[in-house]
Amino acid sequence: MSDDDDGGAPPPAQDAHRRPRRGSSHGSSAGPSSRVAAQQQQQQQQRPARVDPRFDSMFGRVDARRVEQNYAFLREAEAQEEVQRRLRIRCLKCVLRRSELEDAGEDLDEYDLSDYEREVFGEDHQRDLWQMKRTPPPHLYAELEQLQRASQLYTAKTRDATVKDRRSRVKQALMKKEVASVKAGVKAKPYFPKKAEVKRAVLADTFVRLNDKGGKAAVDRYVIRKRKK
Repeated sequence: MSDDDDGGAPPPAQDAHRRPRRGSSHGSSAGPSSRVAAQQQQQQQQRPARVDPRFDSMFGRVDARRVEQNYAFLREAEAQEEVQRRLRIRCLKCVLRRSELEDAGEDLDEYDLSDYEREVFGEDHQRDLWQMKRTPPPHLYAELEQLQRASQLYTAKTRDATVKDRRSRVKQALMKKEVASVKAGVKAKPYFPKKAEVKRAVLADTFVRLNDKGGKAAVDRYVIRKRKK
């Protein structure tokens, strides 16, 4: 029988311990990128944490009054920006009102300004008036909405700051009364007012301030508004 009849020799068995391909997870060591990432992570762990010197205890306690005095120029700049913003809002409302009247069919002369418009624009803002008249109304409406939103945010922020300052003044007044009572011998030691007592004192101060400003009607309006909330 010839060699062709026996079907040939069987194929060699595959090596079970063949070297894994590159990128395979079996028996392969970490790549260069992973080693670099591990080294960077280790260096970050060994690096001391950064500390802001403004909040470090070695510089002492923060004096809020001094900080407020040092940054008072920012408050003045914000107040000036609010004045300019409110003037711009009034000008935009005037121009948009004129545009609405013209769309409704009113025949308005370009140079015929009303008394209110003359008061708002004056002689210093005539160029702004002519520029607004040439601007499409949708752009004016968008600018007006943006300015009104910014004005509302500023009003809310300043109102909160005013309330905090008034609360601080009322609390200091209560403490001064306690210290005066101790010095006069009425009390043995000062009494630190609680939050509820400070809140009642602030409310009483609000009533006095409103009564001096607008009388009993102003106080009644404030009470009604607080009840609605």
